[in-house]
Amino acid sequence: MTELFAAIERRSIWQDVASQVRKMIEDGTIGPGQKLPSERDMCQQFGVSRISLREALRALEREGFIEVQAGRGAFVRAHFDRERHVLETLIGFSRESAEKVFELRMLFEPNLAGLAARSISSENLERLRETVERMRDHVENPEAAIQADSDFHKVLGESTGNPLVESLVRFVMTATGSERLVTLNSRQGVERALIGHERVLAAVAAGDEEGAAKAMKEHLQDAVAFARNF
Repeated sequence: MTELFAAIERRSIWQDVASQVRKMIEDGTIGPGQKLPSERDMCQQFGVSRISLREALRALEREGFIEVQAGRGAFVRAHFDRERHVLETLIGFSRESAEKVFELRMLFEPNLAGLAARSISSENLERLRETVERMRDHVENPEAAIQADSDFHKVLGESTGNPLVESLVRFVMTATGSERLVTLNSRQGVERALIGHERVLAAVAAGDEEGAAKAMKEHLQDAVAFARNF
């Protein structure tokens, strides 16, 4: 008879500990931001060694369920932070991962720019201009340029008038970052991105939906080309 199933392996103690804590976080027994008991208390309650407990906590931290802060203890992450952690881990930092992020952004950001061109308020238009000016002032400062870039796209998301789109953009801009570390880590990269932002801004300010979508698509395509030569 052909064997269909693999033999069940005995689970390690630390896996059982991690499983129980994970379930309590998922069902809300332990809420976001809540601090887990001390190692000593947890070892006593679980009846396990410190070695097993620490292995369980490391696993939960890798999965994004908790954050271990030196000298303070382990804290439960909010659901949003867990998702962001997973995405950050998945993306990593490389030329290939940067291209994948831009592919993701290409799926919705051109249409987002077009929608913003249709509905942006005068207040948000000024905020958008401010991010462009900030990027122009920091072509030699990658960290500041990256923040200005992120703010530019977030303001566009807010300008669509659609809270779902706004939330999506905020999540993507917060959870990703490897692509900007690749494309905005030099003066040349920042200057290229600045040109793209200026074109998007001009189309949005003119209320040109088609032009804004086209400018955003070209901006992202240029970023991908730059990342490939990183």
